[in-house]
Amino acid sequence: MISSPRLLLFLLIFSALLGACNISGNDKNFTSINANTSYKLISFNDSRKSVEPGDMLEYKSYFLLNNKDTLVADSSYYNELFNDTLTILSAPNFIDLSAVLSQLQEGDSCLALFYKKSDINKFLSVKLNANDSVFAYIKLKRIYKGKEKSAYLLEENAIARYITFSEKTWIATENGIYYRITKPSSEGEIKYNDLVRLAYKGYFLNGQVFDNYADINPYFEYVRGTQNQLIKGMEYAVNYLQYGAEAEFIIPSSLAFGHLGSSTGIVKPYKPLLYKVKCFSKNLPLQ
Repeated sequence: MISSPRLLLFLLIFSALLGACNISGNDKNFTSINANTSYKLISFNDSRKSVEPGDMLEYKSYFLLNNKDTLVADSSYYNELFNDTLTILSAPNFIDLSAVLSQLQEGDSCLALFYKKSDINKFLSVKLNANDSVFAYIKLKRIYKGKEKSAYLLEENAIARYITFSEKTWIATENGIYYRITKPSSEGEIKYNDLVRLAYKGYFLNGQVFDNYADINPYFEYVRGTQNQLIKGMEYAVNYLQYGAEAEFIIPSSLAFGHLGSSTGIVKPYKPLLYKVKCFSKNLPLQ
């Protein structure tokens, strides 16, 4: 679950964006897709990977009612707030949402309007009047084609099974990482340009060790913000640590070694990873 300050911050940013766009149900800057749906592109990526029928789409979305600071409470039926969701373009119950996504290319973001008769409203408990609309911010993060779809589904299922059978409470993050704090700390957050010392060990979800750095070295030292020192998922993981804390992180392959695997061949393509991490005290003496 997302903390209240983060939710409030996002609401403020999203509301400002909506206000700046001067959105209304008949805004001439919106492009009509069908009788129930229209959209407006607000940002785009240099990647020109387009959606085709049968593609699997990874996206995130955020729903408000009538351009107000009111989150549609059960929009999590479609996707959990700030978490990635998968849909298949041909899915019969997602016609209007799929219609919007099909207008985007990988990395694009848009604002969408779903009117009263839109099929998306069948899945929401909110009751719309004739002039009501559901507003959505939608970002198409990645398009999976062909064999990628099966590989990605297998990875998602592997992570879900691990979380279920671990019988422990994991926190889902907006970037797809799951974590649990195993040793809390109140020493303070890790800031940009801080010198950070970590001890970590990497596992596959079956428990096999693939990276035993912690058994060989007392710690790994780097300046936070320095590029290419850690895999992307570990860089994000530091956001959820404090000095002196210990935690476990499940990192999806998209934030680890991706569809190619590691250069050594030890980590295969589409392999989610588990890292056990310790962040040393900020006052750890230099050795």
